[in-house]
Amino acid sequence: MNSIRRHGQDRAVVIGGSIAGMLAARVLADYFATVAIVDTDMLPSQPQSRKGVPQSVQPHVLFAKGYRILEELFPGIGAELSTAGALSIDWLREFHHFTYGNWSANTTSASEIISCTCSRPLLEWAIRRRILEIPNIEIIAKHRATGLVRDSHGDRVTGIRLRPVSEVTESELVATLIVDASGRRSQAPQWLESAGFTPPDETVVNPFLGYATRRYRAPVGFDADWKIMLISQSPPENTRLGYLARIEGGEWIATLGGYSKDFPPLDDEGFLAFARSLPSQRFYEAIASAEPVSPTYAHRATANRLYHYEKIRLPQGFVALGDAVCALCPIYGQGMTVSAMGAIALRDWIKQGYGSHVNALDLDTSDFQKRLAKTTALAWTIATTQDLGFPKTEQHPTNNSNKSSSGKLGKFMRWYNRQLMKGTSSRPELHALVLEVGQMLKSPLSFYHPKIVWQVLTVISD
Repeated sequence: MNSIRRHGQDRAVVIGGSIAGMLAARVLADYFATVAIVDTDMLPSQPQSRKGVPQSVQPHVLFAKGYRILEELFPGIGAELSTAGALSIDWLREFHHFTYGNWSANTTSASEIISCTCSRPLLEWAIRRRILEIPNIEIIAKHRATGLVRDSHGDRVTGIRLRPVSEVTESELVATLIVDASGRRSQAPQWLESAGFTPPDETVVNPFLGYATRRYRAPVGFDADWKIMLISQSPPENTRLGYLARIEGGEWIATLGGYSKDFPPLDDEGFLAFARSLPSQRFYEAIASAEPVSPTYAHRATANRLYHYEKIRLPQGFVALGDAVCALCPIYGQGMTVSAMGAIALRDWIKQGYGSHVNALDLDTSDFQKRLAKTTALAWTIATTQDLGFPKTEQHPTNNSNKSSSGKLGKFMRWYNRQLMKGTSSRPELHALVLEVGQMLKSPLSFYHPKIVWQVLTVISD
């Protein structure tokens, strides 16, 4: 990547040291003299869970699009992950998907839809190692951002207020650009309002999905042709799902989920009974023969939440990305890839500004949020259209731009998607296309090519 690094005292501050924050910092390091990542945790030097990412014990998946972005930003990181135990996955061969009564039509030949499967702590650790090698990135650990600092004219953010997590005394950290990557717990809307700016409206689509996750050790001599297995929910009736992924160390992450508050139990007997209730027994049979190696962890923060930063005029010097803007129901596995795409959008926005000889002080932050909104639109539509298929899903506000998802257009899309997904069990070309779109490698408009429409319609007569 070509560097256009500033040689003055420009500083960018990233709030949050998770994946979205680290990828943002990697991009910013090419344009600012100093980049500071502020996080409430002491970021671990080894792959391990941390308090600031309570969902890290849950399954996380990196789609092929996100994997390619990682390799672009950190060349060779895939090989480093493999050395550390991550498993390469060819999604067309090694992702087994059960939906609408049948398993996907997997191919036996290699494809280019490649990424890796591993735990989130391992992935964060690999990225953090690379971040720490960049000399103009610093990590301000065990500190909490508490608000924004305005300039005397009131139209620009010039820094943040922060304090050590165990103290009450605040200080100010001056910066040319602030990036909020603090995730679902972002306080930026309240900060903007307190600083005299207009906060963004939000849209929430809550399907009331609950997880229960446990790790297992693979049985001795285990051999299978899958690396990730998914037994999907299917609205409106089938609220249950099972997700099983092979990860580093010969372990599996096993997750059961239930929509509409059909939450899986956390006790051993209840967990296995829930697994046995899935429409295919393969998930249950796999974990029944494996050794549990962790407690069972619950997770309930699964609502889709979108802050409409693209619809307000932001102060100069402040942007937001990742889950701080668009937090998606995690069952769709889009979050890390959407964060990676947001980092690329940030890079392109800054690069365009510098390419036009625009000073960092003059970058139009509202323009960035409009770009980001276009980047996240597909992922938001996929998640919410599916989730709104469950009658107990709640949407707030109900009269907004997402209304079409629950109206005639949404009903048609769900019908068409059902037919499309049914076709993936018997038609490998449909399965491949669904994967390419789902992995964000192709536009969903591919679903409406005349050749594909014909195949979907003929599924009805099969």
